[in-house]
Amino acid sequence: MGHIKTLLVIIFCFSISYAYNSLNITANWSLNFYKKIISPLQGQNICNFSPTCSQFYKQSINKHGIVIGSMMGADRLMRCNPWAWAFLDKYYFGVDNNRLLDLPENHYVSQVMSLRPDSGKQSHITNEGDYHVHFAWTRNDTLAKPTTNNQQPTTTLAFADYLFQSQDYTRAIGEYKRLLFFYPDTQDNIKEYIQLMLGESYLMVKDCQQALSYFSLQDNPYFNYNRARVYFEQGDYPKTRDELNSVLDMGFDEKQIVLYGMSFYKEHNFSDGARFFQTHAPAGFSVINELCNFDGKEIKKRNRTTSTLFSVVIPGLGQVYSSRFGDGLYSFLTVVGCGSLAYYYWEHDNSKVKFSIFSLLTALFWSGNVYGANIAARDYNEFQIKQYLMKIDNVVRELDLTPNYDKLKMKN
Repeated sequence: MGHIKTLLVIIFCFSISYAYNSLNITANWSLNFYKKIISPLQGQNICNFSPTCSQFYKQSINKHGIVIGSMMGADRLMRCNPWAWAFLDKYYFGVDNNRLLDLPENHYVSQVMSLRPDSGKQSHITNEGDYHVHFAWTRNDTLAKPTTNNQQPTTTLAFADYLFQSQDYTRAIGEYKRLLFFYPDTQDNIKEYIQLMLGESYLMVKDCQQALSYFSLQDNPYFNYNRARVYFEQGDYPKTRDELNSVLDMGFDEKQIVLYGMSFYKEHNFSDGARFFQTHAPAGFSVINELCNFDGKEIKKRNRTTSTLFSVVIPGLGQVYSSRFGDGLYSFLTVVGCGSLAYYYWEHDNSKVKFSIFSLLTALFWSGNVYGANIAARDYNEFQIKQYLMKIDNVVRELDLTPNYDKLKMKN
């Protein structure tokens, strides 16, 4: 008897699995039919998004299954409305073939939004779409000064520095490498300088791996600090702080303080960042004194649970709560419209076929709206953080975090 029960359980589980896969297959067939037969009849530019809603729906189902994928797809259909373009650079971060770039992975409920748009598939990215805070890597004029030691390759070194100052970093790399090759016995401080400038040049062309390789040739404050800069550029903020900790015994200068505190801000850890700046703020006015004020308390946020519950009660209310009035209105009209038709056919359709269809559509769009309300609150919070980081960026925009190599070059 026990064996029969076990067999029945296995058969039941297999049937559920088969039915679930069958739903996925059916959904794919339906979407392919819509894409090939119905969509061309509607015109080429009816969808606001890339990928189109049918493609988005299909990708969501294939990746996340029929339940989550259907909710994601229903939410997308309700977001594809006349107000969609108002959210460019706010919730949609790019344009592809004259359509808003909106990938399914940005709308999975457990996915944390990246502060950088996915540049791999974008044909256009606006400046505000880039969340990453950059510093202006301006250069000191002292970098172009040649050494006064006549025994060193002063002319060639001055030319390499000139190329660097002219932002011709690729040729500067070639000149600095040539110096190391032809003058292997040059004095140590000049060799260090050339190695550092090679790292700087690679950093300017965003080749962080090569920059890190040159900044790792030696272990001293210059090289440690520059490794921290590379890790910061790569977004590895714990390693940024680790490298800066290695020069703590020498005392932080202003550049190191800014880089250390900004590593907290980039992790959205505003309270620790502000606390660090307050602890290390020098007397008198400085950039650091301004940065002390960014503790994140003034960032406006929306509670994701509250947003979700609002749309459970009234379709679209969660989107309105998250400042997406157009999406909320469109969602409300869609759900209420399908629900009204379901009610009408309950009264007038004896076969209940039409009632069943519109009841399923009502449930689908309502669940998609509830799902989308959660995502809308997340997107709102991420946008507020983006705006906050832009304020911080404005404070440090012109700050030069490059070390002053003048003392190193002039060292006897």
